[in-house]
Amino acid sequence: MVKRCGDGDPEAWRAFLPLFQEVGRRALRAFRLSPADADDIIADALASLYAGSLAHFRGATSGELVAFLRTIVRNRAIDVLKHRNRWIPTASPGEGAAPEPEALGVADDECVEFLRQAVAALKREDRELYLMKARGLKEREIAEQTGRPPGTVASQIARLLERLRAGLRARGCA
Repeated sequence: MVKRCGDGDPEAWRAFLPLFQEVGRRALRAFRLSPADADDIIADALASLYAGSLAHFRGATSGELVAFLRTIVRNRAIDVLKHRNRWIPTASPGEGAAPEPEALGVADDECVEFLRQAVAALKREDRELYLMKARGLKEREIAEQTGRPPGTVASQIARLLERLRAGLRARGCA
């Protein structure tokens, strides 16, 4: 369908529109926008896709397409919030701390719930590593607390985070 849309097939665009609107509305839930603003953002994102942005999609699965579409809609919503001066980072410039996902308005309830469930399902040792890392501890500090070599801790955390990211990507959350 993406290829046909890229070729300008009106039937493909008609089939694509309901899918895009559903993905767009779900992506915008966390932003708590008025229905009119949400419709404007979805329309603007659709116009961007129609004007050629859809050609940037390089994925092969429907999950990758959903993630691509969510990203476009979320970026449009973030632009709207920035323009309205409602953009409030949780850290001062230069502090290096990333804003919380809820502050960015990019984490919808389904993705946050999936992450909670995924972390809860981890083995106790992996959950402890995740929580120590999430609290901002460095690998060296985690290694000292757990009695493991720092290289082992670093590789375990990297694998753990990649598994969580893969789960989020599969659900169109990342």
